[in-house]
Amino acid sequence: MPPNRDINLLSQAKSAVAALMHHYRHGAYRVIRDPEGVVSLWAIEGKANAPFSISFADKGRVYNNIDDLPDHVLKSFIEYVRKSVR
Repeated sequence: MPPNRDINLLSQAKSAVAALMHHYRHGAYRVIRDPEGVVSLWAIEGKANAPFSISFADKGRVYNNIDDLPDHVLKSFIEYVRKSVR
């Protein structure tokens, strides 16, 4: 976990993952944050019937654990989920 972690932000991000899990239920997904800060969600081909899993990519680095994401990525991810999952 990065130093000086905002625990509230991490909690919100974990809730956002739970919302995605509830919405999609199955499949492997990657959340990608582009250099401009725009977040998109990509389904990993061939994994549609697999249990739900998620990974994150930022600046060419892949994170499999949300606890390892920098705060600025967490903020972008939370905002993406708020706008896209109802």
